[in-house]
Amino acid sequence: MTHTNRYIQEQGMLEKIFIYTIAGFVVILKWLAIVLAPTLALGMVGLIISDIRDVMDMKLIFILMSLGALIGAILAETIRRKYGLIEFDGKLIGHPDIDGHNVLATKSTNS
Repeated sequence: MTHTNRYIQEQGMLEKIFIYTIAGFVVILKWLAIVLAPTLALGMVGLIISDIRDVMDMKLIFILMSLGALIGAILAETIRRKYGLIEFDGKLIGHPDIDGHNVLATKSTNS
């Protein structure tokens, strides 16, 4: 094997390592985004309860956010196993109701 061929193979290997590293980082961020949604939602519920009671109960907020993180982790793992995180995100982004095409505004060709 010549020096040039070895160099090309090493460059290809480094490129694959770089791409897989970036892809893994993206998947981790998508997993964390799914976990973060119920965590923040239950944190806001804790803030609302604290506001109603006129006492800032940090213990309640922490418990609710921990429960949200647990629910989010279970949800993220279920989505990861059933659909895949990238595929799930693609289904959300590519949904006809939110992709910019208003189905109801288009004229029907059947009438």
